[in-house]
Amino acid sequence: SPDGLADFPDEILQEILVRLPAKSVLRCRAVCRLWRRLTTDPAFLVAHHRHQPTLHLIRSYGTDGDNYSPHCLDAIHLQKAERQPVLWPRRCSIDASCDGLVVTGDYICNPATRQWAPLGHRKVYFDKVIGLYRHQPSGEYRVLFWTESSIPSADYCPNDYCVHTVGSEKPRRVSCSITLVDEELRAGLSGSGPDIRGASVHLHGNLHVHWKKQCIVHYHRILVFDTVAELFRQMRPPAVNPRDIMRLFDMDGMLAASCSKDAMMGMRIFALQDYKIEIWSFQYRIKLPEMEIRQFQEQGDWFAKIVSEEGDLLVICFGWLLHCDRMGNLLAKFQYDDDLPVLIPYRLKESLIQHTFFQKKQNKTPSSFMPC
Repeated sequence: SPDGLADFPDEILQEILVRLPAKSVLRCRAVCRLWRRLTTDPAFLVAHHRHQPTLHLIRSYGTDGDNYSPHCLDAIHLQKAERQPVLWPRRCSIDASCDGLVVTGDYICNPATRQWAPLGHRKVYFDKVIGLYRHQPSGEYRVLFWTESSIPSADYCPNDYCVHTVGSEKPRRVSCSITLVDEELRAGLSGSGPDIRGASVHLHGNLHVHWKKQCIVHYHRILVFDTVAELFRQMRPPAVNPRDIMRLFDMDGMLAASCSKDAMMGMRIFALQDYKIEIWSFQYRIKLPEMEIRQFQEQGDWFAKIVSEEGDLLVICFGWLLHCDRMGNLLAKFQYDDDLPVLIPYRLKESLIQHTFFQKKQNKTPSSFMPC
């Protein structure tokens, strides 16, 4: 009760409250005026967000009586080995995430507070989102997305890249000059570009986008978008087989890449040791525990993805999600009604920070936020 903590200094109360989940903090605001004042202070909200764990999102088909409920969303807390339901509008996808905010279709949402707002005042299709980021000089949240280009250009860039400030009228185009590789020049290709793979990685004020080409010419590339200057450049990828599966991730503040032939038996981890001169180095190799995985799936393929700086893996197989460490030890298992749950490439870190674009009155409401 608050009476038992009445003599506690505000600083100690803040240290306790700042470590609570978002839902508990919202409840604490109703306890007394002091707690409400502490938990609504902007500095407290920033510190609270910093203390929240990074949650990995899983999409699946849940059961509602005898019926299947599509697009159920829950989160995996690796350290606690817990599966937590996420309040989320059903049948809504997740297209980007940043600072506890999530882009879904034409809206931006905060699952922790159940707030939402349209991305813009006019109808714009955001079906090919690359990333959501905070523009540091202005403090605005902006969406980077692309559309297929219809304008011939001397520079080879098959996509038009656009930046849209949340709550603004319309997006604006940003230039991107990507040169052809030698094999493409010889083949005379001009209109079939590479695919964007996975979620962009936000590090050092940049969004790092993985490009992969697997038609006629095979290669990996990394496209870097400076979120302050809002300019593109290319970055050298690690020297791996261009036919391998490669995924970018954040490894304790370093850009890293996992590479594997089939994402089943094992993978190699590379890290960008020198960001300025783009020197990649091999870090370690991960071997998946095939015999233990076969206890959950006797036949067919499974899919593994590295999800932490320490090399933790989430393995998706029929009806199960397995958590393994980099040594191949099985740490936790989660059973699903769905035959094949999907590990969404975006992560969530809860936030109670207030944003002006949520404070404007909306004319219509999206689907209700509810757990599966």
